[in-house]
Amino acid sequence: MRFVFFLLFSLTATLVRAQQVPAFEGKDTGAMIKASHLYHFSKNVDWPAEHKSGNFIISVMGGGNLHTELVKRYNDKQIGSQQIEIRKLSKTVNISNCHVLFVGKEHTDILPEISEAMKDRPILIIAEHQGALDMGAALNFVVVDSRYKFELDQDNATRRNLFVASTIKSLALRVQ
Repeated sequence: MRFVFFLLFSLTATLVRAQQVPAFEGKDTGAMIKASHLYHFSKNVDWPAEHKSGNFIISVMGGGNLHTELVKRYNDKQIGSQQIEIRKLSKTVNISNCHVLFVGKEHTDILPEISEAMKDRPILIIAEHQGALDMGAALNFVVVDSRYKFELDQDNATRRNLFVASTIKSLALRVQ
């Protein structure tokens, strides 16, 4: 009987504690984590000199609440001397100039076309779909043990004349 009482007491205490501390209630923590990573990736990649003036443009295609999180947290920040500008894109392969392009999993079907259309531009393409590196992305988010990790295709970045800092390489789950 004491065991049943202890079990019920423990369960009730856990439920009460969970109601008292609604951590991240109503927040898209995945979008928050990805936004933070995109910002830090941007700070640790070097673009050619002709792309270091004007606004630093991060474009988002899909990705749920990622665009909102980027605007909320990073729209007033800078990469080097460039003011960050966040753009939301519809599903298209006609992408205007940008420094970083995030392609959400709902648009992975056009990632090979995007990669081909942008092959001569220094654009850091980031995706969130298994196999995205083979489709032209330089960085790809993956979930491992309920945590966001990322993988890097160094050749995809180099072909676009982008230099990826060693910190990104060292933190990547996988580098190819």
